[in-house]
Amino acid sequence: MVWPADWDKPSASNSALAARFSSGIWHGEGTIYFKYRYFKPDHTGNDHNAKYPLVLHLHGADAFGDDNSLQLELHDIGTMFARDSWQKEHPCYVLVPQCDQFRHWSRTDISKEVQKFVVHFTEAFKDIDTDRIYVYGYSAGGLGTFTLIKKFPEYFAAAIPICGATSGDNIKELLKIPIWMVHAEDDRIVKASYGNIGETSKFYMGSAEIYEVLKKYINKDTDIRYTEYPKGWMKDFFGVNPHCSWVAVSDETFGKDIRRWLFSKSRNHR
Repeated sequence: MVWPADWDKPSASNSALAARFSSGIWHGEGTIYFKYRYFKPDHTGNDHNAKYPLVLHLHGADAFGDDNSLQLELHDIGTMFARDSWQKEHPCYVLVPQCDQFRHWSRTDISKEVQKFVVHFTEAFKDIDTDRIYVYGYSAGGLGTFTLIKKFPEYFAAAIPICGATSGDNIKELLKIPIWMVHAEDDRIVKASYGNIGETSKFYMGSAEIYEVLKKYINKDTDIRYTEYPKGWMKDFFGVNPHCSWVAVSDETFGKDIRRWLFSKSRNHR
């Protein structure tokens, strides 16, 4: 696919951040495998008994491949939690698998393997706080984030689906986990609204429609949020295509509130 001319570009510091990620490969069942990159927090001077959150990032279709690089190199969104400014206040692990072009995060078999992979990763690094495992993804990764938290809502502490979509199947499962959805009103690649509102819809609903379904169930025990950037705002404010709403989330200043919200969540204190 040829991406629009106003597709976002990574910052000058992104390559240096990506270089700080280690690499690996995980083999699942059958032919499923994930090449992945991961960031490990600096333990120097820290309490050796400390536990650290884990953030799982699911990239979009523009990073599908087998190079174990694009998922970090294309945008700032995959590396944002590895920034020194964030790690100083919130040291954490960051796990970024890559999905190849013949599969998709929202496939049932792939989402199951992703969850198994995350379990395997937490078993390998004993200082991960399993009550603070977060997931976020953009575009195809936003769809994958919805699928993953529908299937395993009790496993994750909170989620940020960015310009994502999902069907009405099992949509009430989303109420079990704190979610902050982000979308641009004028996104035409993954729409915020498809006109398919309904808990029984077999078709994709965009973030606005998902929120419309869920908000009638929101109470003191749920934390479901939705931010929709108005028409023209992504272009006027950041100079990018409206689909690139991940640019707002990854922005050092503008996206700070949503990142802090994510890290305030725990499975024990949602």
